[in-house]
Amino acid sequence: MKWVLAVFGKAGSPFIADEVEKYVKRLRGSAMPLEVVELKESKIDDHAQALAQEAALFEKKFPRNEFRRVILSEEGKLMTTVKLADTLQARFTGNIVFLIGSAYGIDENLKKSADLLLSLSPLTFTHDHARIITVEQLYRVQMVMQNHPYHHR
Repeated sequence: MKWVLAVFGKAGSPFIADEVEKYVKRLRGSAMPLEVVELKESKIDDHAQALAQEAALFEKKFPRNEFRRVILSEEGKLMTTVKLADTLQARFTGNIVFLIGSAYGIDENLKKSADLLLSLSPLTFTHDHARIITVEQLYRVQMVMQNHPYHHR
């Protein structure tokens, strides 16, 4: 069983990549190690076509029969860290892919295919900040699941 954070595009700076890697390293050897996969952003000028192309790439890389899907979107459900941990434990078994979309968002059909549509906040973050927040929260969620004191209850 593994967790994957799929993101469209590359990290904007070495600082971002280092922060993400810090949490990936902490999760190595855990029950659910985390892998970060950077997907190629579409270069098509038409936003709808670009999103459809990105969705096709995601579908190919993370087929529904192999991965449960948690898609990060501003329309998604807001949860506390503990609620997210409880939800993942109760509803999800096997491999899980968490998706952060490209600069233009995520294809609507791909959102509809989500097992969970999740919002980090009603605020808008840069993709780089969303990466850091997401990996830290995934680390924190695993610590909650393990009753580790990292997350103070």
